[in-house]
Amino acid sequence: MNLKTIQTIGLSAAATFFVGSIAHAQEYDVRLGSIFAPGVPIVKCGAMSMAESTSLQEAGIDVSVIHSAQLGSENQLAEQVSTGELELAPITSSILAAWVEDLAVFETYYLYENVDQAMNVYETDTAQELLDELLEVANIRVIGKPWLYGERHVFGNVKINGPEDLEGLRMRVPETFISIEGAKSLGAEPTPVAYAELYLALQQGIVEAAEAPLSVIEAESFDEPSDYVNLTGHLITAQPFIVNEGFWQGLTEKQQEALDNAATQASKNVRECVAEADAAALEGWKKDDSTEVVEDIDVEAIREASQAFFSEGFPFSETYVNLLEELK
Repeated sequence: MNLKTIQTIGLSAAATFFVGSIAHAQEYDVRLGSIFAPGVPIVKCGAMSMAESTSLQEAGIDVSVIHSAQLGSENQLAEQVSTGELELAPITSSILAAWVEDLAVFETYYLYENVDQAMNVYETDTAQELLDELLEVANIRVIGKPWLYGERHVFGNVKINGPEDLEGLRMRVPETFISIEGAKSLGAEPTPVAYAELYLALQQGIVEAAEAPLSVIEAESFDEPSDYVNLTGHLITAQPFIVNEGFWQGLTEKQQEALDNAATQASKNVRECVAEADAAALEGWKKDDSTEVVEDIDVEAIREASQAFFSEGFPFSETYVNLLEELK
């Protein structure tokens, strides 16, 4: 088994040719980048499963995982895939909206009612048109199935029971337009903070709250500087798995098939791990008095306000309204 997790940045897509009486496919050492720590399901169950994949290795593709934002922010990872510095990464659609603005719609709050909707939305005609445009303008291809980041909840030092508790709340959000607007849709005061600085920002009171899936809150120890985990369920994020188009076109048809299948299998692994990790985190907090799990929340009132916020005034508002109906 060849599991490699490299800690420093090296040259990518190193190629070796095997010469004989019959031409052999080119072999590749490729890198998969992620901002998340090894304990987060996207890395633990997704990226690592691709690094361990015998079918990929047999196809001549050896994957190394670079986790914990060692290659930079999620924005930087996406840019690196676009330019060919990096071959593979699971990336949130709001980050990909830097090239195709309407991709941000898939990260609007309260668009999805369940995980199945968030996973299947990329198979809609609307999504396919946007992903085709992404390929054309950014040299980024989406393959396999999306990787579930999870259902996101607000955590921090404020207890939330309804919309009034969110008013003016200093809430950390990723540095993307749609994330900032998402916080506004809740009535909160969006405060962009780099992911790597979030723990300290909570600890020092720079922000009062943040939002993430339960599994991530626990894996990154964000519960330590937090008094509450509020089960708002405002967003379910599934990250498209992206590949540099130049690298993709250099693969044989069999290698492309192997990589696509491995990304899809990793998607299944991640979803199972997220469900297990979320349940374990929730159970642990309920047994531990250090972090209170808040379930008595008027989610319907919060949802109604957020959906009204996104239903008009944005370039993608019509798409948002149509998707709300289509996903039903």
